[in-house]
Amino acid sequence: MDEHSHAEDPIRPSIPPLLAVGLGLWAACAAMFAVGRVQDMAVCVMEGVAFCAAACGAMAFLWRFRGALIWCVLTGALAGAACGCAGAAALHTVQHDVAAQPATILRFEALEDATPGLYGSQGTARARLPDGRAVDVRLSFEKDSYAPRYGEVFEAAVSLAPPSEKSADYCWRTGVAAEARARDVRPLERTDALGALTSLRSRALDVLSAQGSEGAAVLQALVCGSRAALNETDINQAFKVAGLAHLVAVSGAHLVIVCSLAAAVLRALRAPRVFSIAAQVAFILCFLALSAAPVSAVRAALMTLCGLGSFFARRRSASASALGACMVGAVVLNPATALSVSFALSALSTLGIVLFVPLASAWIRRCVPRLPRFATDALALTVASSVVAQPLAVALFSQLSLISPLANVVTAPLFAPVCGLGLAAALAGALVPGAAPFLLVPAEGGAEALCALVRLVAEVPYASIPVNLPLGVAFALTVVGMVALWVVWPQARARVVGVLAGVLVAVFALVVIIIPRTAGNEIVMLDVGQGDAFLIRSGPAAVLVDTGNKDNLLREALARHGVLHLDALVITHGDDDHCGSLESLKGVVQVDSVLLARDALSCGCAACASLRTSAEALVGEGNVEGLTAGDKIRAGAFNLDVVWPEHFQDEGGNADSVCLLARADVDADGVTDWTTLFTGDAEHDQLQEMVDKGSVGHVDVLKVGHHGSKNALTPELAQALTPRLALVSAGAGNRYGHPAPVTLETLQEVGAQILRTDEEGDVSCILQPDGIRVETLR
Repeated sequence: MDEHSHAEDPIRPSIPPLLAVGLGLWAACAAMFAVGRVQDMAVCVMEGVAFCAAACGAMAFLWRFRGALIWCVLTGALAGAACGCAGAAALHTVQHDVAAQPATILRFEALEDATPGLYGSQGTARARLPDGRAVDVRLSFEKDSYAPRYGEVFEAAVSLAPPSEKSADYCWRTGVAAEARARDVRPLERTDALGALTSLRSRALDVLSAQGSEGAAVLQALVCGSRAALNETDINQAFKVAGLAHLVAVSGAHLVIVCSLAAAVLRALRAPRVFSIAAQVAFILCFLALSAAPVSAVRAALMTLCGLGSFFARRRSASASALGACMVGAVVLNPATALSVSFALSALSTLGIVLFVPLASAWIRRCVPRLPRFATDALALTVASSVVAQPLAVALFSQLSLISPLANVVTAPLFAPVCGLGLAAALAGALVPGAAPFLLVPAEGGAEALCALVRLVAEVPYASIPVNLPLGVAFALTVVGMVALWVVWPQARARVVGVLAGVLVAVFALVVIIIPRTAGNEIVMLDVGQGDAFLIRSGPAAVLVDTGNKDNLLREALARHGVLHLDALVITHGDDDHCGSLESLKGVVQVDSVLLARDALSCGCAACASLRTSAEALVGEGNVEGLTAGDKIRAGAFNLDVVWPEHFQDEGGNADSVCLLARADVDADGVTDWTTLFTGDAEHDQLQEMVDKGSVGHVDVLKVGHHGSKNALTPELAQALTPRLALVSAGAGNRYGHPAPVTLETLQEVGAQILRTDEEGDVSCILQPDGIRVETLR
């Protein structure tokens, strides 16, 4: 590598005025629309008028100082702020008026596929009010009842209400004005053009879902934008771990990467440029038809065309201007789009491709000069799109895929054929059912091969790691990183490459090897909402007790405490709020074994069967072990004694929760310094038996059973245990009323300091020879 050779150095692209306007408009609209939620409608209107006037003034200066990017950004920002205020005022008005609507029968159009849940399906639909206004409503459907797909129309009896406190943030970000429970739902026939597309999509989904395989589930996501089947498979987690989640994104954002990679394949095959462009445009149109052209997919398609224009023609200024126009149009038409995750990921991925593919290609050619052109293009596309969109993706999914660049290169050759065959098979199945089998077999086979490859890549140790990155920080990193990269425009030189490689290796060693070994002796109650997750850590040894059921919250909490490896994961029992996020750790945190109650290994109930399946999916059947009273676990300075249960009494329910007595010898003198009792959802009846048998007595720290329910303790038990610290894991505003006031009063009467996740967030009990130091997140 010649450090003084500049022949291959790419030229830094210019930022066209329209792109600068679009970026400023998007950022300001997002900010003001978000702030508008906590402001009155009148305030939003006044601010909107002021920003509109300021925008007009800025436009006059922009006309005079054409090409000045600062004025372009400022003009866009002022116009975006006005749009955000107007959108917020309009949403406030609709939410206020909805409260006055009587219970009635309304006609709805589904804006997305309804998502199944424990208590029925949920989905967003657009209703037409009696006065003619359109309102987006978050609907809940009864269990095992009709669940609409995108574009379908139906009637339902509803009582519209403003969004509840629990869902208010989500509803505001998505422009939803009301919530309702749908009753007496009656599907209607749709005869317009969109009705024909939704019918085509439904038939295609029926053809693909009939296969019932993992590959078929991937095809449904790739070619129809439906993730329902994919969410039921473990391959979904593998795609996330490998950094390939964008390929199966329901929004259609994956078009940006998939089409560009397919373009790289066609170019490597020396296909004529006209043919390549035609093939990509045909793919996009087919995807729009089979996904029934939702707004998110249309946006992604337009952005993809911008990216393809840049990739093929190298006219980046034109593509960047087109991207800016897409941003302006999308945000002005619907200000809530500025806060849309799918919009952000699509726009940022495309922006990265438009601006930074030449720079990424140059670096790759300098670092790996003998890499084939196809691989170089595929890797450059991944790097260019990720360098801009990655911080946001990390914040949204609470994990960082370290293997993503390699995964994209390795799997890229399968994207184009799998997508092409999948589209052909879906269209054939929907239009000419007799021809479907001839195309379904190779399409499904290709998808299965893709799944196998993705799973193989995801199995690489430390393929992904948990990360805790606030959304605001993610956007700041995106802006600062993008601006710095564009301004500096660093060229690949041998010395720079060597230094960067050394820094990356050092950081990886620090995070994975050195930092975990410096941990002290502590017990951490992780804030995972309405669920349990407790970390026991001593130096490099770490044991997790339960996982909760909020995947992102668990990964964020583990990231906050730098946990990348667990010696063991103990699941107290099969309730979802204790083990629902078990499989989400696969590929993100290295887990050596999963420990369950011994009877759970043979119990025939549905909860235990599901628990065993999840545990085996995480660590393999050979690493799932049973526990019974009397067993012991060693974790650094901790000795964990299993004190309950001896045998199941409740078919694996709350009464059969695995209970652990953790004895800590923090000064290594052979004498227990501190004791902690973990109780899962066991309540006072089970605790009384443990006390009567002498299994437990006074403890320093008590994990209060069943999230502090009214049956968790009795005054006599509290007196027998007399804990210094009482840890209560419960979600803020939970519908169970946990923790119960009577339980809190009982603990206070024995002098326990009560610490709660709903008030303090994470609670760290740092065990020292002379005391217990408590640190909280909030």
